[in-house]
Amino acid sequence: MHKYPLEQLLRRPVELQSAIAYALAGGLVTLSPSLVMGAVDVPWITHSLLAGFMARGAQRAYEACRLIKYQYELHVLPSYFIDSNKIPTNKTDLFLGMGFIWRARHTQRMVDLERREFDYHKDRARGWAYCSARKFATLLKTNPITGPFGRLLDWKHWLNPVGLIPYTEGNPAYHAVGLWEGEEPVLEKQSERVAHKFVVGTTRVGKTRLCEVFLRQDIHNGEVVIVFDPKGDADLLKRVYVEAARAGREHQFYCFHLGFPEISARYNPVGSFGRITEPASRVASQLPGEGHSAAFREFTWRYVNVMSKALVTIGQTISYKNLLRYGADIDPLLSEYLEFVFDQAANTDKLKLAGAQDWRKTVDQLMDIIKPDKNQASRDRRALAMAEVYKKAGLIDPTADALIKTFEYEKSFYDKLVASLFPLLEKLTSGPAGELLSPDYLDMDDKRPIFDWDTIIRTGGIVYVGLDALSDAEVAQAVGNSMFSDLTSRAGAIYKHGVNQGIPEELAEKAPKRKICVHADEFNELVGKEFVPMANKAGGSGFQLTVYTQTLSDIEARFGSAAKAGQVIGNLGNLVMLRVKEKKTAELLTDLLPDVEVNQLMTVSSAQDDVNPETTTDFTSGTQQRIASQRVRLLSPGDLTRLPKGHAFAMLGGELYKLRIPQYAPEPDMPGNLSFLYNEMQRRYASSSANENWFQLPEYTNLPEVA
Repeated sequence: MHKYPLEQLLRRPVELQSAIAYALAGGLVTLSPSLVMGAVDVPWITHSLLAGFMARGAQRAYEACRLIKYQYELHVLPSYFIDSNKIPTNKTDLFLGMGFIWRARHTQRMVDLERREFDYHKDRARGWAYCSARKFATLLKTNPITGPFGRLLDWKHWLNPVGLIPYTEGNPAYHAVGLWEGEEPVLEKQSERVAHKFVVGTTRVGKTRLCEVFLRQDIHNGEVVIVFDPKGDADLLKRVYVEAARAGREHQFYCFHLGFPEISARYNPVGSFGRITEPASRVASQLPGEGHSAAFREFTWRYVNVMSKALVTIGQTISYKNLLRYGADIDPLLSEYLEFVFDQAANTDKLKLAGAQDWRKTVDQLMDIIKPDKNQASRDRRALAMAEVYKKAGLIDPTADALIKTFEYEKSFYDKLVASLFPLLEKLTSGPAGELLSPDYLDMDDKRPIFDWDTIIRTGGIVYVGLDALSDAEVAQAVGNSMFSDLTSRAGAIYKHGVNQGIPEELAEKAPKRKICVHADEFNELVGKEFVPMANKAGGSGFQLTVYTQTLSDIEARFGSAAKAGQVIGNLGNLVMLRVKEKKTAELLTDLLPDVEVNQLMTVSSAQDDVNPETTTDFTSGTQQRIASQRVRLLSPGDLTRLPKGHAFAMLGGELYKLRIPQYAPEPDMPGNLSFLYNEMQRRYASSSANENWFQLPEYTNLPEVA
């Protein structure tokens, strides 16, 4: 039908009439050939005529059935449930679902459906025949004898013109207009995923289910998989674990969950870094930085940075608990750090040359005679004495100088400058979550594993991060942002030095090459200013970001700026849009699309009086049909607000696809709740020493082969 300017797919199936006529003609030739050929009776001619009539009748019947099926599917889409094992998995293509490329003809069909003359197709559920069939079916089903006939009337099939139309959220026609030609798997080249992907859709329309489709393929492809889930979706957690087990990668699975600390792995968000300034940046980024708050955040950054340098120097781990402990009272840290400095100086004779051979005795003597001023009255006397010895010795140590300068401030005054730091650290160190975020590396009784991103990336780990935002949104946001900042730092290090920095060449050559697939649900809860360089440059580090959110406004609210939100979105190359409710969000896709030409049939009627008295014609009239065209947008924002659940438009490589997302069929090995995870995690923790040799790099020779 594409050779005609108007397809007319919403008309009555007139092909049925000709199909019946051909069938009758064939029957007539078979039963009484003399009526067709007269007295001549040639069998081969009879058989040829019969074959011709039947072939042509079958063709017309097929065309009629195809049209009826198309019109039925405008209201009722076939279900799309699939066994997860049937999802294609390979290193070349990423499977998104079933669909078709959206062309101008599909826009034309949607425009046709909205015209007044096709109200029957738009409102079939309110038609006389449908409503009567429902009442009659209800009446029949009240009697056990006639019940089967009532269920037959409700039969949902395109052959039943009054079949029951199931409830559907959205308009099924957006996918049905492409079923005339048929649908096929929608694939994205794996090599294009480094451009990153943005998945947007309102609540409960299928974003998480699409995430599960992607996760299964990434896990079975042997990639590093990191899932951020602020909500803590139990179904998503079960899917990640089950697919890891099916792929034989159960030993590589880590679950970090703030809602289930007893089975969660442990992670130190500020303990791993490339530069010493990174822990301070991760902590300070959680604090308000607009207006007058910016100056206080800079004070906080410096305070945390000084503590971080001191902790690293004296061999202590940078953790939220240590930062809170020494941030609230810097005196013990100053004492420990100066003790380290004095010992180092004594070993190199620098302290002796300064005139203080036994610094401990000098400190003890000063403690008895020192008279602190009113600003230092509450300070620890030993710390005061050690600071005085440091000054008199003439030693030079930038970290010690910074600590002493901070120490000499009036404590209450400095506490005001960094007051916003302590509530944040209290949130991150209180309750069971504090043990997860500030792990004790020397506690051998705690079998819960400790992970960091370097180890995960090098060993091909699978990490599920559940932040339990429904219970405590502020802690979830702070932890998620810290993790994302840490991951951004790792991406920068890999970009500069490669993933195998510091590993012997013979082991590095054997290490499998893996992509790092990051899936961030509720992206607006995690995104910060560090995301822009990550999205912009992490593709060169092997990172493939797939982020999920509800609206563009969520990201704008997170940054407080439409320009910054646009900068974030501009770094996400491919777009998958499910049903949305915000026009501005829908325009992210529609503004990228061209205008196309659609046709419509116009009926023009005219009448004109004949004023010439000499003619017998009183008037002339005429009716014409004209084809008019107009240019419209390939998709409008309103189209994206009416998509059915589990349906989406995808802009991939410059092409617009209409796709439907597969739903997983019931699976016998999929557990119904999370009790299995408790049992499995406890078994794993009990059977392995999670902390043994935590400081050593993993052995690549023991890694499983990746398919």
